Amino acid sequence: MDQIRLVLGSHRWLLLASLALLALALGTAMFSGAGFSSRSANTASLATGSIQLTSSTSGAIVPSTAGMKPGQSREGTITITNKAEVAGTVTLTASGLTGTALASAIDLKIEDVTGTAVQKWSGKLGAFTSLNLGSFAAQAARKYRFTLSWPSSAGEASLQGASTSLTFAWAGSWSAG
Repeated sequence: MDQIRLVLGSHRWLLLASLALLALALGTAMFSGAGFSSRSANTASLATGSIQLTSSTSGAIVPSTAGMKPGQSREGTITITNKAEVAGTVTLTASGLTGTALASAIDLKIEDVTGTAVQKWSGKLGAFTSLNLGSFAAQAARKYRFTLSWPSSAGEASLQGASTSLTFAWAGSWSAG
């Protein structure tokens, strides 16, 4: 009987000792007093803004190309203004090209004529897709001249009576600094 009590007693002690160790381990894990933190200097700043573009014309940049013939040129100007209080990057894109045969014959030249004329793009009208015009300061305006030229050497009879069109879109994106 003493042996049975001793065996039962030892199991009880073993069970109590196991529970005590488990409680101690959980208490240590839960209340170890260890604190984890991370600190770093943050030099970034947050600013918000938007760019707002306006143009000097709502119609065609080159007013009239009707009756244009090989050897002739037409030009027009447009002023693009950033009306916002922040600087922004401006991109000119083209879409909706029609009349690709004539567009392959016509030369397009885009110049910034705000001060001294600076050529921004030159090539066939049909090859134009987009042009990054750079940063526009807040409240800044730039004037662009578009020149369409039909070289005399591109006077194929198949182009007689042909037409072409292309839609230009000005897009601005806000830029920090």
